[in-house]
Amino acid sequence: MIKVDNLKIFEPTPYFRKMMILEFINENRMITQKQLSLKVGIVPSLINKYVAELQNEGLIRIVKEGKRANYFLTDEGLSELNLMKLVFFNDIVSLTNKINSQLENIFLKLRGKTNIAIYGAGEVGKALGKLLTNRGFNVVAFFDDDKKKLNSRIEGIPVISLGTPARFDALVVASFKNSKKMAEKALKFGYRDVYIFKTEDLKLIWFG
Repeated sequence: MIKVDNLKIFEPTPYFRKMMILEFINENRMITQKQLSLKVGIVPSLINKYVAELQNEGLIRIVKEGKRANYFLTDEGLSELNLMKLVFFNDIVSLTNKINSQLENIFLKLRGKTNIAIYGAGEVGKALGKLLTNRGFNVVAFFDDDKKKLNSRIEGIPVISLGTPARFDALVVASFKNSKKMAEKALKFGYRDVYIFKTEDLKLIWFG
């Protein structure tokens, strides 16, 4: 089962929750509704509602053994689970292809450049650092104006103040609100090949 609890913007749909419940039941027929509640991340009353719906749809059957209820996927339930997982996989592939298409702009802009510095050690900078590292770029440093962040490390990469000696081929400004001001500041410090990472459309714009 693919876990999505660490994705901040992902809000599971009822369709996805049904798929999760079917998958967990398929893995463990003796799973309790309390355990399902914890795994799916919803209150027990909602689990009871979903289980009742799945039973009415003929996707699961419930066998009582004393106070314990054992859950079984029917043949229709197993087929539906496999279909759900295929739909989910196709959706993920489609989303990935769209994102990769947008991100290609970033990599094309930095073609021929190996060592990259990022100006902005916040959430945008961290995400961009991971993106570039995964694509094979060498992120050598994070610059930041916040004194509290200086001399720390992000994934082993040092956070330093603007003006601290560092060798790199391009400087990418990563900020939600202050990109232009930060880029202008970088130019005043004498840096060249300064780019702005536009978060709204995932593009890299050469600034100077």
